[in-house]
Amino acid sequence: MPTKTPTAANTPPDYAPRERGLIRRDKIIQAATQVFVRSGFEAASLQEIVALAGGSLATLYRLFGNKEGLFYAVIERKSDQLLGEIDYGDLQHQPPKDALLEIGMRFFSMVISPEVGAIHRLLIGEAVRTPKLREIFLTLATERAIRQLADYLQSQVDKQTLDIQDCFIAASHFMGALKGNYHIRCMLGEVVNLSLKEREKFVTTAVDMFLGGYAHR
Repeated sequence: MPTKTPTAANTPPDYAPRERGLIRRDKIIQAATQVFVRSGFEAASLQEIVALAGGSLATLYRLFGNKEGLFYAVIERKSDQLLGEIDYGDLQHQPPKDALLEIGMRFFSMVISPEVGAIHRLLIGEAVRTPKLREIFLTLATERAIRQLADYLQSQVDKQTLDIQDCFIAASHFMGALKGNYHIRCMLGEVVNLSLKEREKFVTTAVDMFLGGYAHR
């Protein structure tokens, strides 16, 4: 029996258009990230973004509403990507020293990456003008990362391996120690090149200081 050619009657409604729409949206966000990082929000040209991504201005407006909506989408995407890089779910059953060393290496590598420095410079330039954007980034990226670490610390408190009264504050302290002065240097556009040995030394010192204050006695 010959194979039937798919028709509108047996094809899931809107499947292909939905898939094409997601691909188009992704291309626009990628192009917008490049343009926003290079030019800043105010100077960024939607025409340039469309030229890089393909499509039309009408499609961009339909998907994102306006330039600000596109900017929010870029920040959301980068926040999700950064959180994915420092996901701690696989470390929940590790002892504090091992887990914190791994968490520290992941977080520190993210902090000194040129891409993160560029995104932070972009945010600083827009945060005063658009406080809502600042809150979106803090909620999506910074606070979620701290809460993930705080959840791990609480699990260790429950096991009586750590003695911490407020795990969120402790997680904030640990991440602050990991930034050191490298974070601001990276935000100012400096390319921070450290060897693996130098990174490990910096992170190990932060972990030892942290556990010195919170290890259960």
